[in-house]
Amino acid sequence: MTAVPTGSRVTGPLTGVRILEFTTAWAGPFAGRCLAYLGADVIKIEAPGHPDSWRGTRSGGAPIYYPESTPGADPQNRNVLFNSQNLDKRSLALDLKQPGAMDVMHDLVRRSDVVLANFTPGVLDRLGIGRRDLARVNDRVIVVEMPAFGPGGPSSSHQGMGKTMEPAAGMTSLMGYPDGTPVLTGPALMDPVGGLNAVAAVVSALELRERTGRGSRVLVPQVEAAASWIGEYILEQVETGSTWVPDGNHVPHAAPHGAYPCAGDDAWIAIAVADDRQWRALCTTLGAHDLADDPAFQRLADRQAAQGLLDDVLSELTRGHDKVALAGRLQAAGVPAAPVLGGDEIAGSPAMRACGMLVDLDHAAAGRRTYSALAFRHSRTPGSHRRAAPLFGEHNDEVLRDLLGYDAERIAALRGTAALADAPTADTDTPHVPREAAAAREETSP
Repeated sequence: MTAVPTGSRVTGPLTGVRILEFTTAWAGPFAGRCLAYLGADVIKIEAPGHPDSWRGTRSGGAPIYYPESTPGADPQNRNVLFNSQNLDKRSLALDLKQPGAMDVMHDLVRRSDVVLANFTPGVLDRLGIGRRDLARVNDRVIVVEMPAFGPGGPSSSHQGMGKTMEPAAGMTSLMGYPDGTPVLTGPALMDPVGGLNAVAAVVSALELRERTGRGSRVLVPQVEAAASWIGEYILEQVETGSTWVPDGNHVPHAAPHGAYPCAGDDAWIAIAVADDRQWRALCTTLGAHDLADDPAFQRLADRQAAQGLLDDVLSELTRGHDKVALAGRLQAAGVPAAPVLGGDEIAGSPAMRACGMLVDLDHAAAGRRTYSALAFRHSRTPGSHRRAAPLFGEHNDEVLRDLLGYDAERIAALRGTAALADAPTADTDTPHVPREAAAAREETSP
């Protein structure tokens, strides 16, 4: 059972589970973040020479990735991206290739339940920490790997990131406009999707272990796992031979269906009208009674046939309205509508605060900040965010001393061999572009 870290209140359903996380960038860290939120003791292990790519560079970096747009003297501990995806974890800076480090790893495995990694297939085995090697130390340990592609296929050794895995999964072909140019779904949807699939894999493997008494190796190839999110399109193709043709925001079951301009700079409202009653309510709310009675738009089929014209007409009707106020009026009238919110608006939303989707946490290098919370809601074991992301190597002594029982002399010896470090040793002048950096590092050795 996990010893609860000092100052923490752990109430989640995974309380008592310990996870050793070897991940980088978004998908893997997001999975670990979810598991920590659910109560697991997640120890993030980074090699000093290859820290999580989302920590960025040792110096400088694009200002947009730091609080107050200031990298400061310690940018790798201030990076917004890293700090957003590593809440509630402990940090151990361990170089597995240095003398004494593998002994530490084996001692950790004896006291842990899961090893989580997002490297290409075979990397853990080459490091000596694959399921086969670790089972000799603790046969109950579960190893969950999150490669871009599964083993055995022509792409199995390929690295991946959200923006490349999404096209490989077929998702990009479903997005776009009639000109045929594919469009990404947004800021790399595949990364959090891959993370959620890994969370499900961990929970399932823990349940299996309860029945068998043994651990297992679980592969979660992120491209293959994405098929479950577009299953209806795959089945349609197999069954009918018909391939989905993107048509912007238009869909077969609603019209109008799209985002329409409102008053202000880049202000929009999303509206989806699924039936004739909603159509009349939309027109009434907008004061367009003649539009409601127009024979060209009476039925759903009519509106679908004239969506281009309809979008132009609605854009003129919505343009002068405040997006939040108009969305509220439409919702009250029974019309599905919502304002399109930016990140700053979401962070300042009283509704988000009231429903528990925002949390304030203190960070040693970034100060007190507001973070987005997770939407898991359990009645008896609710889970929670308890602390901000860790500094690099922040819990070295805590983990080695309190968890493994090492004395000061042994810990000092590990520092002497460079197996243990208190700061990253890698230094680079490469500009910090996190998502592109993730393409090069997301599935590489730690």
